[in-house]
Amino acid sequence: MTDLTAPSFADFVSTKKFTVIHFWAIWNGYDVTMKDILERQIPAELRDLIALARLDVDRGENPRICRQIKLRNVPSLALYRDGELFEIVTGLREPHEITEHLRKLVCQIPN
Repeated sequence: MTDLTAPSFADFVSTKKFTVIHFWAIWNGYDVTMKDILERQIPAELRDLIALARLDVDRGENPRICRQIKLRNVPSLALYRDGELFEIVTGLREPHEITEHLRKLVCQIPN
């Protein structure tokens, strides 16, 4: 999982087909569990398709990004497809719930 900063955020999101950003804070114990789910409990076929990163909501210019996407709570996952915000999943979720959100992200939508 890549650690992002405000300067690296836009480039990371815009250069990947599917991106999931874990917005976290050091003071939030649920974020440790969320990180573990993302790194160890997501099926390999999804991990291979999705670029995973984290952004500490309290560091440097990072709060500006949180305001831009109207992020209110941590842990939160921001899912991006082709550089565009697809969905925000707020709060700690069960691994199977996160997996379902990730499957929706990578599925092709028929025209």
